Amino acid sequence: MSLTLNEIKEIQKKFDTSHGVDGKSFYVPVGENDAAYLEHMAVCLVGEVGEFCNVLKKVVRGDLSLSDAKPDLAEELTDSFIYLIKIANQFDVDLEAEFLAKVEKNKVRFKLDE
Repeated sequence: MSLTLNEIKEIQKKFDTSHGVDGKSFYVPVGENDAAYLEHMAVCLVGEVGEFCNVLKKVVRGDLSLSDAKPDLAEELTDSFIYLIKIANQFDVDLEAEFLAKVEKNKVRFKLDE
């Protein structure tokens, strides 16, 4: 199955709006007065990246082989991706457009010809 990034964002948005905890939705649009919520989600994102790095650390020091650790690494990477998607949804960032603009900016920065 192949999905666009916008399709993935929509799936995550539907998931987040369909449930919550203690009557609070997992989907909170982030505006000028919601920086604390944005910070919370950023901390969650960094936490998931940290879990990925912790598993990778165990590979590098020899506790696990990369192939044995791959399922855990994939799961932590996916958790990180989910938080990135949640932030993009709730902070209203068009990741596809921003990605394409950044690639063009980097082409100029690194003097790459297409």
